[in-house]
Amino acid sequence: MRLVLSDAKVLKSIVDTLSNLIDEAKLVVSPEGISLRAMDPGHVALADLNMSKVAFEEYHVESNLELGIDFDRLNTILKRAGSSDKIELSLSEDASALIITIRNSAMRRFDLPLIDVSEEELRIPQLDFLAEVEVDPKILSEGIKDAEIVSDHVTLKCDSENLYISASGDLGNVEVKVSKERALNFEVSEPCKSMFSIEYLKDMLKAVDAASTIRLHLGTDIPMRLDFLAEGVKLDFLLAPRIEG
Repeated sequence: MRLVLSDAKVLKSIVDTLSNLIDEAKLVVSPEGISLRAMDPGHVALADLNMSKVAFEEYHVESNLELGIDFDRLNTILKRAGSSDKIELSLSEDASALIITIRNSAMRRFDLPLIDVSEEELRIPQLDFLAEVEVDPKILSEGIKDAEIVSDHVTLKCDSENLYISASGDLGNVEVKVSKERALNFEVSEPCKSMFSIEYLKDMLKAVDAASTIRLHLGTDIPMRLDFLAEGVKLDFLLAPRIEG
């Protein structure tokens, strides 16, 4: 196995995001690309990663591999790489460790021992979304930062003309309105809204550096699906709503 990325930014962003949500997970490496599906310990968020071989400068994998990864440790290592550094991933001779080689003015090698990860079959539920909105990642990121000023939860709402990002608390109210003209894609079959944890959304939005666009799939009081999209990369999250009592 030998995988080479000429630009470390995408991998750094993905791993940083995942490490905030999951402790450990099994990374599946195939001749077509790498994938991962894992849920956070609180069973509030599910992550689904697919990174095609076209996202890599070099990609040599002869057969399917399953690698148990401690994502906090991997994130600590990747933080040592600059955004423009070249990263190479390979296996040790005895296949007991993932070797991360960072190349810039010097060559640095880190050996990350692989771990046993308990098997858990995670299926993505079929959900009847009422809205699909694709926007520049910065629009959602800034809207969540605005909402955090007054609350730890945010309401996402769609009607036929706009996406609304709003929050209310003892410190006041915030509303961000994004018209369908500002969206890259805007499809709403009927009005809908759900409330979500800002803490979880902030963790997910660490992936904005890896994405060229974000696609939101929304309904009323059902999980939201967030798709972070870039060339050869698709990182999806399902986030459970907060139901008001």
